[in-house]
Amino acid sequence: MSNDLHGLLAPYALDALDADERSGFESHLDQCETCQAELPGLVETLSRVGESESATPPPALRSSVLAAVSTMPQQRPVVSLDSRRRLRRTLPQLVAAAAVVAAMVGGGFAAIEHDNVSDMRADQERVTAIISAADATTTSGNVSTGGTLRVISSKSHSAAVVSGSSLKELPGDKVYQLWTMHHGIPKDAGLLGTKDGMVYVPKLGDAVAVAVTVEPQGGSKEPTGEPVAVTDLAT
Repeated sequence: MSNDLHGLLAPYALDALDADERSGFESHLDQCETCQAELPGLVETLSRVGESESATPPPALRSSVLAAVSTMPQQRPVVSLDSRRRLRRTLPQLVAAAAVVAAMVGGGFAAIEHDNVSDMRADQERVTAIISAADATTTSGNVSTGGTLRVISSKSHSAAVVSGSSLKELPGDKVYQLWTMHHGIPKDAGLLGTKDGMVYVPKLGDAVAVAVTVEPQGGSKEPTGEPVAVTDLAT
């Protein structure tokens, strides 16, 4: 796999390549299992973010977002050639999603729940550090009630960014709560909200997984029911 061509994956997903670059990258994509594995997860993330809310970030943020996303390894199954071609036909519609990603990284963050000791600006800086870390890795898993849990973690920062997408909307008196799992012992990691959301999780320590439970509004000190999702942290 060419590292130079692999670095074009995120611009390709954002429809930011010129005709020659696109043609060259698509030839590479047909042969590169790593890029084949990463592309669906990247498209899924951009699609979900693009549906959240509209935003118009400063143009200077675009290049920094591309750089951050392009260095983020994904652990995804290889998809078929037909599936990848269907994805390609939808890519031009994701340009608007890139603006929202930039807004989240650079100044929006309406979807992120903040912990009790961090203000919004600090969380923005921390999340940017996680997704751009050299050792950032992504794992994901299904939620039993519907949807996907995605975890971007960095060992060097001992922290993670956790997002839920396409989650079943809960009634107003319930909330999705995150837990880090420390060899069977759960520790509160924040609230995702009643539907989709994103949380910055600091101080992972010896955590080996992230779990989600449905709890009363406001959260619980410990899980009151069985997890609806458990996603292992990358090792």
